[in-house]
Amino acid sequence: MKLQHATWPQVQAYFQTSDTVIIGVGSCENHGMHMPLGTDALVPEKLIEMIEARTHVLCAPVLPFGSCEYFTGFPGTISLGDDILRSVLGRIADGLYTAGARHFVFVNGHGGNIPAIEAVCYALSKKGAIGAVMNWWSMAGSFDPGWAGGHGGGQETAAILYINPDWVDRSAMAPGDIAPVAPQIQAVTLKNAQFKGVQIPVPRDARSICRNGWVGPDDVHAATAEWGEKMLTTIADYIAEFIEAFQDAPLG
Repeated sequence: MKLQHATWPQVQAYFQTSDTVIIGVGSCENHGMHMPLGTDALVPEKLIEMIEARTHVLCAPVLPFGSCEYFTGFPGTISLGDDILRSVLGRIADGLYTAGARHFVFVNGHGGNIPAIEAVCYALSKKGAIGAVMNWWSMAGSFDPGWAGGHGGGQETAAILYINPDWVDRSAMAPGDIAPVAPQIQAVTLKNAQFKGVQIPVPRDARSICRNGWVGPDDVHAATAEWGEKMLTTIADYIAEFIEAFQDAPLG
Protein backbone atom coordinates (compact mmCIF):
# COMPACT_ATOMS: atom_id res chain seq x y z
CA MET A 1 0.00 0.00 0.00
CA LYS A 2 1.38 3.40 -0.99
CA LEU A 3 1.08 5.99 1.76
CA GLN A 4 0.33 8.78 -0.71
CA HIS A 5 -2.57 6.83 -2.22
CA ALA A 6 -4.14 5.82 1.10
CA THR A 7 -6.65 7.62 3.30
CA TRP A 8 -5.90 8.16 6.96
CA PRO A 9 -8.49 5.54 8.04
CA GLN A 10 -6.78 3.04 5.75
CA VAL A 11 -3.41 3.85 7.33
CA GLN A 12 -4.93 3.58 10.79
CA ALA A 13 -6.33 0.17 9.91
CA TYR A 14 -2.98 -0.95 8.51
CA PHE A 15 -1.17 -0.18 11.76
CA GLN A 16 -3.69 -2.20 13.72
CA THR A 17 -2.22 -5.36 12.19
CA SER A 18 1.29 -4.35 11.10
CA ASP A 19 4.02 -1.96 12.23
CA THR A 20 6.42 -2.20 9.26
CA VAL A 21 7.04 0.60 6.76
CA ILE A 22 9.35 1.13 3.80
CA ILE A 23 10.97 4.52 3.19
CA GLY A 24 12.84 5.18 -0.04
CA VAL A 25 15.70 7.66 -0.06
CA GLY A 26 17.24 9.00 -3.26
CA SER A 27 19.26 11.91 -4.58
CA CYS A 28 19.26 14.39 -7.46
CA GLU A 29 22.81 14.42 -8.77
CA ASN A 30 25.16 13.84 -11.68
CA HIS A 31 25.36 10.28 -13.01
CA GLY A 32 27.52 10.86 -16.04
CA MET A 33 26.54 12.55 -19.27
CA HIS A 34 24.37 9.60 -20.30
CA MET A 35 22.26 9.04 -17.17
CA PRO A 36 19.38 10.96 -15.51
CA LEU A 37 20.02 13.09 -12.45
CA GLY A 38 17.27 11.23 -10.60
CA THR A 39 18.85 7.78 -10.92
CA ASP A 40 19.30 7.37 -7.16
CA ALA A 41 15.58 7.98 -6.58
CA LEU A 42 14.30 6.17 -9.67
CA VAL A 43 15.92 2.85 -8.74
CA PRO A 44 14.57 2.75 -5.14
CA GLU A 45 11.18 3.77 -6.54
CA LYS A 46 11.19 0.76 -8.87
CA LEU A 47 12.47 -1.58 -6.16
CA ILE A 48 9.78 -0.45 -3.74
CA GLU A 49 7.12 -0.96 -6.40
CA MET A 50 8.39 -4.52 -6.84
CA ILE A 51 8.64 -5.12 -3.08
CA GLU A 52 5.12 -3.79 -2.49
CA ALA A 53 3.75 -6.39 -4.89
CA ARG A 54 5.49 -9.10 -2.88
CA THR A 55 4.76 -7.95 0.69
CA HIS A 56 1.88 -5.43 0.81
CA VAL A 57 3.90 -3.40 3.32
CA LEU A 58 3.06 0.30 3.70
CA CYS A 59 5.42 2.31 1.47
CA ALA A 60 6.17 5.99 2.00
CA PRO A 61 6.99 8.22 -1.01
CA VAL A 62 10.64 8.16 -2.07
CA LEU A 63 12.53 11.25 -0.93
CA PRO A 64 14.08 12.51 -4.21
CA PHE A 65 16.85 14.59 -2.63
CA GLY A 66 19.84 13.50 -0.57
CA SER A 67 23.30 14.57 0.54
CA CYS A 68 25.76 14.93 -2.36
CA GLU A 69 27.97 17.95 -1.73
CA TYR A 70 30.81 16.63 -3.90
CA PHE A 71 28.60 16.69 -7.04
CA THR A 72 27.26 20.23 -6.75
CA GLY A 73 29.63 21.42 -9.48
CA PHE A 74 27.49 19.54 -12.01
CA PRO A 75 24.37 21.46 -13.19
CA GLY A 76 21.13 20.02 -11.82
CA THR A 77 22.63 18.50 -8.69
CA ILE A 78 20.72 19.44 -5.53
CA SER A 79 22.16 18.56 -2.13
CA LEU A 80 20.34 18.81 1.20
CA GLY A 81 23.56 18.15 3.10
CA ASP A 82 23.89 15.70 5.99
CA ASP A 83 22.21 17.82 8.67
CA ILE A 84 19.11 18.75 6.67
CA LEU A 85 18.72 15.23 5.29
CA ARG A 86 18.94 13.82 8.80
CA SER A 87 16.34 16.31 10.01
CA VAL A 88 13.94 15.61 7.13
CA LEU A 89 14.25 11.83 7.46
CA GLY A 90 13.84 12.17 11.23
CA ARG A 91 10.59 14.07 10.76
CA ILE A 92 9.33 11.46 8.26
CA ALA A 93 10.20 8.64 10.65
CA ASP A 94 8.62 10.47 13.59
CA GLY A 95 5.36 10.91 11.68
CA LEU A 96 5.21 7.23 10.85
CA TYR A 97 6.24 6.29 14.40
CA THR A 98 3.37 8.35 15.77
CA ALA A 99 0.99 6.51 13.43
CA GLY A 100 2.23 3.14 14.71
CA ALA A 101 5.35 2.19 12.76
CA ARG A 102 8.08 0.38 14.69
CA HIS A 103 9.97 -1.62 12.02
CA PHE A 104 11.49 0.74 9.44
CA VAL A 105 13.12 -0.42 6.19
CA PHE A 106 15.05 2.27 4.33
CA VAL A 107 15.64 1.48 0.64
CA ASN A 108 18.55 3.77 -0.20
CA GLY A 109 19.89 4.75 -3.60
CA HIS A 110 22.88 6.93 -2.70
CA GLY A 111 25.99 6.38 -0.60
CA GLY A 112 26.11 9.95 0.68
CA ASN A 113 22.80 9.35 2.46
CA ILE A 114 24.09 6.57 4.68
CA PRO A 115 25.29 8.67 7.66
CA ALA A 116 21.95 10.49 7.92
CA ILE A 117 19.89 7.30 7.57
CA GLU A 118 21.97 5.48 10.17
CA ALA A 119 21.62 8.43 12.56
CA VAL A 120 17.83 8.21 12.21
CA CYS A 121 17.99 4.46 12.88
CA TYR A 122 19.95 5.09 16.10
CA ALA A 123 17.32 7.62 17.16
CA LEU A 124 14.53 5.16 16.41
CA SER A 125 16.29 2.49 18.43
CA LYS A 126 16.32 4.77 21.47
CA LYS A 127 12.54 5.17 21.08
CA GLY A 128 11.88 1.42 21.03
CA ALA A 129 11.79 1.00 17.26
CA ILE A 130 14.27 -0.50 14.79
CA GLY A 131 15.55 0.42 11.34
CA ALA A 132 17.36 -1.45 8.57
CA VAL A 133 19.24 0.16 5.67
CA MET A 134 19.12 -1.45 2.22
CA ASN A 135 21.86 0.06 0.03
CA TRP A 136 20.86 -1.68 -3.18
CA TRP A 137 24.02 -0.97 -5.22
CA SER A 138 26.33 -2.48 -2.59
CA MET A 139 24.00 -5.46 -2.11
CA ALA A 140 24.06 -6.30 -5.84
CA GLY A 141 27.63 -7.60 -5.85
CA SER A 142 26.78 -10.04 -3.05
CA PHE A 143 24.38 -11.84 -5.37
CA ASP A 144 26.61 -11.69 -8.45
CA PRO A 145 30.17 -10.24 -8.50
CA GLY A 146 29.49 -9.11 -12.06
CA TRP A 147 26.80 -6.77 -10.75
CA ALA A 148 29.19 -4.76 -8.57
CA GLY A 149 29.73 -1.22 -9.73
CA GLY A 150 30.88 2.31 -9.18
CA HIS A 151 28.97 5.55 -9.69
CA GLY A 152 26.92 5.94 -12.85
CA GLY A 153 28.63 2.95 -14.46
CA GLY A 154 27.31 -0.26 -15.96
CA GLN A 155 25.45 -1.34 -12.82
CA GLU A 156 23.28 1.77 -12.51
CA THR A 157 22.98 2.16 -16.27
CA ALA A 158 21.61 -1.40 -16.49
CA ALA A 159 19.06 -0.61 -13.78
CA ILE A 160 17.79 2.47 -15.63
CA LEU A 161 17.75 0.64 -18.97
CA TYR A 162 15.37 -1.86 -17.37
CA ILE A 163 13.19 0.81 -15.75
CA ASN A 164 12.98 3.08 -18.81
CA PRO A 165 15.54 2.91 -21.66
CA ASP A 166 14.43 6.35 -22.89
CA TRP A 167 16.12 7.87 -19.86
CA VAL A 168 19.58 6.70 -21.02
CA ASP A 169 21.34 8.74 -23.71
CA ARG A 170 23.47 6.11 -25.41
CA SER A 171 25.01 8.73 -27.72
CA ALA A 172 26.55 10.41 -24.66
CA MET A 173 28.21 7.25 -23.31
CA ALA A 174 31.92 7.87 -22.89
CA PRO A 175 34.75 6.43 -20.80
CA GLY A 176 34.70 7.26 -17.12
CA ASP A 177 37.74 8.90 -15.61
CA ILE A 178 39.06 10.32 -12.37
CA ALA A 179 42.20 12.40 -11.95
CA PRO A 180 44.97 11.10 -9.67
CA VAL A 181 45.77 13.01 -6.50
CA ALA A 182 49.45 13.12 -7.37
CA PRO A 183 51.73 11.19 -9.77
CA GLN A 184 52.26 8.46 -7.18
CA ILE A 185 48.83 8.67 -5.50
CA GLN A 186 46.09 7.14 -7.60
CA ALA A 187 42.37 7.76 -7.13
CA VAL A 188 40.36 4.64 -6.34
CA THR A 189 36.92 6.22 -5.94
CA LEU A 190 35.61 9.77 -5.84
CA LYS A 191 36.54 9.91 -2.16
CA ASN A 192 39.44 7.50 -1.72
CA ALA A 193 42.98 7.42 -3.03
CA GLN A 194 45.62 4.73 -2.78
CA PHE A 195 49.29 5.07 -1.87
CA LYS A 196 51.56 2.03 -1.54
CA GLY A 197 48.61 -0.33 -1.13
CA VAL A 198 46.81 1.69 1.55
CA GLN A 199 43.57 3.56 0.88
CA ILE A 200 43.43 7.15 2.15
CA PRO A 201 40.33 9.39 2.07
CA VAL A 202 41.02 12.48 -0.04
CA PRO A 203 37.64 14.21 -0.52
CA ARG A 204 37.62 16.44 -3.62
CA ASP A 205 35.02 18.27 -5.66
CA ALA A 206 33.96 15.75 -8.31
CA ARG A 207 33.58 18.22 -11.17
CA SER A 208 37.24 19.20 -10.91
CA ILE A 209 38.53 15.62 -11.10
CA CYS A 210 35.91 13.77 -13.16
CA ARG A 211 35.13 15.19 -16.60
CA ASN A 212 32.37 12.75 -17.57
CA GLY A 213 30.69 12.31 -14.20
CA TRP A 214 30.76 8.53 -13.80
CA VAL A 215 33.49 6.39 -12.31
CA GLY A 216 34.02 2.71 -11.60
CA PRO A 217 35.17 -0.59 -13.08
CA ASP A 218 31.75 -1.39 -14.59
CA ASP A 219 31.79 -0.11 -18.17
CA VAL A 220 28.57 1.64 -19.18
CA HIS A 221 28.74 0.06 -22.65
CA ALA A 222 28.26 -3.39 -21.09
CA ALA A 223 24.93 -2.43 -19.50
CA THR A 224 21.76 -4.12 -20.74
CA ALA A 225 18.11 -4.02 -19.72
CA GLU A 226 18.30 -7.79 -19.12
CA TRP A 227 21.10 -7.26 -16.60
CA GLY A 228 19.06 -4.58 -14.87
CA GLU A 229 15.91 -6.69 -14.73
CA LYS A 230 17.64 -9.74 -13.27
CA MET A 231 19.57 -7.62 -10.77
CA LEU A 232 16.60 -5.59 -9.48
CA THR A 233 14.33 -8.64 -9.39
CA THR A 234 16.89 -10.52 -7.30
CA ILE A 235 17.28 -7.59 -4.91
CA ALA A 236 13.52 -7.04 -4.61
CA ASP A 237 13.01 -10.75 -3.84
CA TYR A 238 15.72 -10.60 -1.19
CA ILE A 239 14.35 -7.47 0.50
CA ALA A 240 10.85 -8.96 0.53
CA GLU A 241 12.20 -12.05 2.30
CA PHE A 242 14.22 -9.87 4.66
CA ILE A 243 11.14 -7.86 5.60
CA GLU A 244 9.24 -11.02 6.50
CA ALA A 245 12.03 -11.99 8.90
CA PHE A 246 12.64 -8.42 10.08
CA GLN A 247 9.05 -8.05 11.26
CA ASP A 248 9.93 -10.51 14.03
CA ALA A 249 12.86 -8.42 15.27
CA PRO A 250 12.27 -7.62 18.97
CA LEU A 251 11.91 -3.98 19.97
CA GLY A 252 13.76 -2.29 22.80
